[in-house]
Amino acid sequence: MRAVLGVRSAGPLGEWSIEAPDPDTLAKEYLRRFGEAPAGVWRAPGRLALMGEHTAVTAGPALYVALPWGVTAAVGEAPDAGVHVATPSGAVRPREAAARAVAAAVADARRNGSLAADTGVRVVLDADLPEHASLGRTAAAGSAAALALADMGGDPPPEGIEAAGRVAMVARPGCAVRFNPRGHTSTVLPFDLAAEGLRLLVIDTGALPRRDPRPARESELARAEEVLGPLRAVRDLPAALRELRDPVLRTRVEYAVTETHRLNAVVGLLRAGRSAEVGPVLTASHLSLRRFDLPTPEVDLAAETASRAGARGVRMSGWRGTALALAAEDRVERITGALARAFTDQGRVAPRVRAAVPSAGAHRLR
Repeated sequence: MRAVLGVRSAGPLGEWSIEAPDPDTLAKEYLRRFGEAPAGVWRAPGRLALMGEHTAVTAGPALYVALPWGVTAAVGEAPDAGVHVATPSGAVRPREAAARAVAAAVADARRNGSLAADTGVRVVLDADLPEHASLGRTAAAGSAAALALADMGGDPPPEGIEAAGRVAMVARPGCAVRFNPRGHTSTVLPFDLAAEGLRLLVIDTGALPRRDPRPARESELARAEEVLGPLRAVRDLPAALRELRDPVLRTRVEYAVTETHRLNAVVGLLRAGRSAEVGPVLTASHLSLRRFDLPTPEVDLAAETASRAGARGVRMSGWRGTALALAAEDRVERITGALARAFTDQGRVAPRVRAAVPSAGAHRLR
């Protein structure tokens, strides 16, 4: 009730399994449900946005890593033309996000010839990724299905035209992915945190804004581009800001333009093999998000607490209640404890905290 009234977050939402789904168990569930074995079992990772995701409407680049947690899918053909999606708990309704993602993957496979128009698909999904934490669970379900259909059709992996799908397909361990929505291109960059003794802490506070801020922010940036042209092409920021009469638009443009510069700085560090030095840029990005009327109070508390407890860099990730912290491996336990105490002291539900390194993209398990 407090969360509904906007007084306090109700805390992290849904389950976040400690263990990845067992592919053999999932294949047996497929056999039990559909009466025959699947063609195989595939897995696609969730993704963590490091920078740039809030300005995607301006076709600016963003930087992501694949996570060690994701969605596993047992997939096979159906005797009818339908798309049948289930989990070990039961059938998934067609209007649910995961079913829509699988249906979109099926439609794409039919368009590109990987799947015949009259051939249906049956999928059983399981995940070790929470649904409401801006970590790309829905996109991972679609990516696992898309890779499965390409493999079953003897075709190369689909590239994906959206950020989450592209990251799921091209990510490699110890790497980050820069995605440019303008040309639907991606670049894989070295980001080997394990070699540096570093970890990315994913901090899921569960805090949801009262309303989704994306439509308003996207509209504001679009209005600014009507005056200034593409924001990615702005070179003289003070001059551009003087052209805008609306003070709100000025703050949004200031964030969008400087975020691109910060992202380019991080990309330069990664190319130079200086992954350990990106922390201050992440923190600067987080602080600048206040020009975008983000983050939520819970995410701010998480970022500030992690920073005080020794994180090298902190930032909000996505649009909801998730923060990230770049920290030395030997500081993970200290930061996790500090977060629990800080939230409890303020009468808030403690966040869920998991440590990760950049992980592999989508692949076949069985």
